[in-house]
Amino acid sequence: MPLRRRTSMSTAAKKLTALDTDSIPAIEIRKCSHCGNTFQPRFEAEQFCCSGCRVVHELIQTGGFGSFYELLGRRVLQPADNGEIPADQLAEIEEAVIEAEKVDEASPASLVLRIGNLSCTACVWLIDHLFQRHTGSLKISSDTARSTLTLWWNPGEFDVSAFVQDLYKYGYPASLVNELDDEAPGESRALVTRLGVTGGLALNTMAFTLPSYLGIETTDDLARLFTLVAFASATLALAVGGSYFFQRAWKALRLRALHMDVPISLGLIAAWLGSVGGLLFGVEDMLYFDFVATFTFLMLSGRWLHLRLLEKNRRQLWARERDLSATFRIKDGNRERIPLKKVEPGDILEIPGGAMLPVDSELLGDHNVFHLDWINGEPDPVPFRTGQQIPAGARNGARHPIEVKALHHFTDSFLDHLLRKQDTTTEESKEHRSPVLRYYLLAVLITAFAGGTTWLAMGKGVSDSLQVCISILVVSCPCALGLALPLLDEMLLSRLKQKGIFLRNHSLWKRLRHIRNLAFDKTGTLTEPVKRLTNPDVLETLDGEALQALRCLTHDNRHPVGRAIHEVLIARFGHSNKSSNFPVQGFPSRGVSCRVGGGRWRLGRRGWACPEETDPEETGCTLSKDGVHVATFHIDEAIRDGAIDQMNRLRKHGFNLRILSGDPDLLRVRETAHKLGIPAKDVYADLSAEEKADLITENGSSEALFIGDGGNDSLAFRASGASGTPATGIRAIESQADFVFTGRGFHALSQLIDASVKRKHLVTTIFVVAVAYNIIAVGLCLTGHMNPLLAAVLMPLSSLVTTAIATRV
Repeated sequence: MPLRRRTSMSTAAKKLTALDTDSIPAIEIRKCSHCGNTFQPRFEAEQFCCSGCRVVHELIQTGGFGSFYELLGRRVLQPADNGEIPADQLAEIEEAVIEAEKVDEASPASLVLRIGNLSCTACVWLIDHLFQRHTGSLKISSDTARSTLTLWWNPGEFDVSAFVQDLYKYGYPASLVNELDDEAPGESRALVTRLGVTGGLALNTMAFTLPSYLGIETTDDLARLFTLVAFASATLALAVGGSYFFQRAWKALRLRALHMDVPISLGLIAAWLGSVGGLLFGVEDMLYFDFVATFTFLMLSGRWLHLRLLEKNRRQLWARERDLSATFRIKDGNRERIPLKKVEPGDILEIPGGAMLPVDSELLGDHNVFHLDWINGEPDPVPFRTGQQIPAGARNGARHPIEVKALHHFTDSFLDHLLRKQDTTTEESKEHRSPVLRYYLLAVLITAFAGGTTWLAMGKGVSDSLQVCISILVVSCPCALGLALPLLDEMLLSRLKQKGIFLRNHSLWKRLRHIRNLAFDKTGTLTEPVKRLTNPDVLETLDGEALQALRCLTHDNRHPVGRAIHEVLIARFGHSNKSSNFPVQGFPSRGVSCRVGGGRWRLGRRGWACPEETDPEETGCTLSKDGVHVATFHIDEAIRDGAIDQMNRLRKHGFNLRILSGDPDLLRVRETAHKLGIPAKDVYADLSAEEKADLITENGSSEALFIGDGGNDSLAFRASGASGTPATGIRAIESQADFVFTGRGFHALSQLIDASVKRKHLVTTIFVVAVAYNIIAVGLCLTGHMNPLLAAVLMPLSSLVTTAIATRV
């Protein structure tokens, strides 16, 4: 292992402030013509942020679906991944189709799919048109909130597999709905019924209270009836909507913690009890039934807003992520799909091209190459020979499936440890906790008790004293916390989502305030997941046949070099349907070969591609025809767009920056660090997952934010106070991070910090307004001027002012 120096990092960083941009030189930024994300162009005519977006854009235009972009408007999509559906995932869908068509062959079959990137009306319109062009299709129903698609078709006529492959081509990865995932984030859906019923009851309560506020004369019997109806409506509203807060407040108190729901519950109960007392003893100034119903509805609305977008973010991420849950087993000559937990030692497993090994395995058959970047950050494929042991998490680097023998149970695997769901209950339970709540609640209780006691001591009577005490508890309910803050967070999450940043945990805002140390993985995090062709102009020198052969050799090529060349081919020359019409043969550790136009084309090592005219001094990847050199391509790691700029800004504002990489090549890691302006003393290479976590812990976990993208980053995620990851499409990784960002740029961190600073400023303003309101309202209560009508005016007014502040995001 290369020598690494552990250094203590100073915690004396500057206070978190919005990052300055005045001293940063202007860089040309464009918007992708397909997804709308920003990117830095690499050549004059570049219009797309990635090859996937260009391919999908061309498919949409040539397919006659150009109206998609008119419907899309200014909305931002996730960058398209124009890949092919993994073989195991397609097999899972095909099995579900068989079961669906078995139910009743004479009736339409149906299936529910989870659709990645399904986010707006334009997406629904495009998917519907793709569906209708298939024979046997009947109808579809889309739910963008849940990212699901329900389709009905005629059994035996409609080809579901072909439709799913079409979805993949157009950038909408499809998978079966996992019932557990579908039910897990459903709290906002459960609140919808409560919210609707409470809203109706609140309107009913106000309707029967309004005549008394307007001074409309009614008979004693009619007035009594109106009051009883208002009492019944408010009581039902409290039972339906208020019980949500009561249950959560009780749980918090049992844990000896003050949750935001505690003061909300206290205010609701006090208002209802006081109103019941006023009804029983005929004291009109204590009738707050309309407040009880209205406030319950407002607080429930705020909570629903808070949960809704977080759950939508999670669902959209889950829909595009690939769940590692099953593999193929070969038994008695039959191929069967089994859950990972059923893998046992000695099982013969079939691993499709690009798929991941679930357990440590022995390679059977011919030798092959595997990608270990998900394990240790090593970007280049590693060759393995027959009989060698391959670690769990390695990905099959060949186009074709391979067979391996499992060496142990899945429960003993590195992947099992990684895929175990984290218990987020404790973290989520702290989401609304704050030391301010303790002081706020104590101040309200003391003021209410002191006010009532003072009035009683002044000889004002029990009724008036209780009215003062209850009115203080009523008007001091935390509208700012219950309604304005959820709205503020809703708008912030929406803005971040438009920039390709998805938050998974709301508690991230609080933790960001303590972050001083920033640590980054290198491969796929600071650098792009696909290497970059450093001499792209060489493509302009190739004729049509050479370009066709190169497309063929790089199509669906998982080698970093092949992927880099393919990216530039698509970006400069667009998509071609002819690229996969020629069979390609792979030669591990040497290259790939195919026959195009009567000639044998090779792409790979110089000595293998041109055996008779090798040039030992020339490096790079060689393209040859019949052994004659045609072109040489040079590949290098590409730092993400904007990463250098962002590192300069973060360093300027006092953050400590480090690279914690699993890449064993220390020189390569330091070269990347040098470009980013990170000194060698803060660069660590060849780290295991445990070593990354230890380095973060020894410098203060709560002050550390870690960004990574591989399996060897999982422990670092858990050790850090906050964590993020570029979009990988692998649920096991993304589900452990607090935020996920899309696109090829490194823009998320500074934008997230800016959003945090803006949120802190607006939250402070909302609290100042709320405190001012409480001082005025409590003052009116203490002087005996508060009554239900005035409370009915002041409470909505304060809510309107604080929510108006929240909309200034």
